[in-house]
Amino acid sequence: MKKMKHGLVGIIGLALAIGLISCNQPAEQNSEVSVAYFRHMLFSETPYDALKGTYPLTSDEAQNINHYRFTYNEDGSLKSVAYMRADELLGYSSLGAAKIVITYENGTEIQHFFNKDGEPQELGGVFSRVYELDDDGNRVGLSFYDQDGNLVENRNNIAYYVWNVMDDGMVQEKRYNLKDEETVMNPFCPFYELRFSYDENGYAVRMANYMGDTLYDCTVENCGDVGVSYFSFENNEHGGLQQFSVHNTVGQLSNLYWGWAKFKNTLDEYGNIIESVYFDQDDEYLAGNNLPVNQYVYDEHGAVIERRYLNADKEVTEHPNSGIAILKYAYDKHGHPTDTLRLNAAMEEI
Repeated sequence: MKKMKHGLVGIIGLALAIGLISCNQPAEQNSEVSVAYFRHMLFSETPYDALKGTYPLTSDEAQNINHYRFTYNEDGSLKSVAYMRADELLGYSSLGAAKIVITYENGTEIQHFFNKDGEPQELGGVFSRVYELDDDGNRVGLSFYDQDGNLVENRNNIAYYVWNVMDDGMVQEKRYNLKDEETVMNPFCPFYELRFSYDENGYAVRMANYMGDTLYDCTVENCGDVGVSYFSFENNEHGGLQQFSVHNTVGQLSNLYWGWAKFKNTLDEYGNIIESVYFDQDDEYLAGNNLPVNQYVYDEHGAVIERRYLNADKEVTEHPNSGIAILKYAYDKHGHPTDTLRLNAAMEEI
């Protein structure tokens, strides 16, 4: 990774120019061979994972449904991912940007970010992500850069990642700051070395904390009173996330900083999450200053138009911290947000 941290200014500048040209062109109207459409992005807990879509759409369906548009080069490599409805870029995707443009230079994969107006933007304090690839095209590292091509730290104080595929198939991840000191995932998950496991479909099933070759319990602040060792993920056949749970080394549920140890998602036929239910480390409904159930309503375009907070009896209830019971979202004809209404349990605007 030290090699990546120097001498990339020219490469990044060239890639930025290519990205700007690409983003100012009309939206792709190519055949299904070079363009693919998906309702959702595959769940991921690490930037090691390739960008992948779930719940595919046809090009005709994508004219009326919010979607992630994947565009590929002639050699099949990914050129861009954009969140769109018809040919309109939308600004509220899970990518953090309306569009990511990807170029490949000298054994690297370079990503730049653009907003809904097609303008370059930073993402988490970063102007470009530069992946280092091995001879087989697999990701082995990632560095973050500013607009001038200088190595920078992202909002979690990470300057670069290093990955290694272990003999058992798990992917080892380590992160470093600008001082080349190993650093944590983020302040709310203070984990250093992580190892990721995947099933036969390539879906993530576990993220585990390691020290050397030993699975261990993180016991510092934010890791609950029984420690946190690993996260477990359960997915449906399409890659939709159905359950996320947090455990210590002996498998006991463990609360994270936010008070929950597990949540379960109910998905509709389109992969939309229509209900999320949260539990504490006793496997009971989340309580205290939280509400255990969130429900979501979608319009015909796949956009969330309502979010409801419910108690353990599935009754609409005002959130203890905000007083909000229901959020209603409005959009214009192109899919851009226009208004958010905040209602209490009596359906009065607050």
